[in-house]
Amino acid sequence: MPPRKRYKPAPRIPRPIMNERIFAQEIFVVGSDGEKLGVMKKEEALAKAREEELDLILVAPKARPPVAKILDFGKWQYEQKKSATKNRSSGKAKAMKGIRLGVRIAEGDLEVRVKRGREFLEKGHKLRVVLQFKGREMVHFDLALEKMKEFASRLDDVGKIEELPKRMGRQLIMIIKSEKSQKLSTPNSENNEDQVK
Repeated sequence: MPPRKRYKPAPRIPRPIMNERIFAQEIFVVGSDGEKLGVMKKEEALAKAREEELDLILVAPKARPPVAKILDFGKWQYEQKKSATKNRSSGKAKAMKGIRLGVRIAEGDLEVRVKRGREFLEKGHKLRVVLQFKGREMVHFDLALEKMKEFASRLDDVGKIEELPKRMGRQLIMIIKSEKSQKLSTPNSENNEDQVK
């Protein structure tokens, strides 16, 4: 049975300083339409906000003078939560996918794993290739390295080796990075190469 997904609540937005809780006596006020109304007394700004049936929210308390904006608190809070969840979801790194090999892996099995690795790399994932030593195979470390190099060379067109094969106990581990993620991070890579030449 697959593990149950845990519920993650929406990130909490700290309650802003607003209306009567504003500490400064003079504040720079921005209107509900984005128009800069200038420096005002706190009472005058509160009266203007009540006139429009909106709230006066302190958006930059450390500025001199502090900056407050006239807007609907409920709508503002909704937008803040929406942007926070969007940032949280876009900030997630691509998962690292894994492929296991053996020293004595058959050609057909290796081809299947290359095909699967290609799919992962084309989707932008990193690939962790683990070669497991069984029994007395540790003696043939050179054969294991050959197998890893062969696997990486078959995926040259979609990925590059990020970490060379490392021995960790009874395993040989290599990480291959997707070419797709590199192209996304440098959109003008071809132009940059021309400039370097």
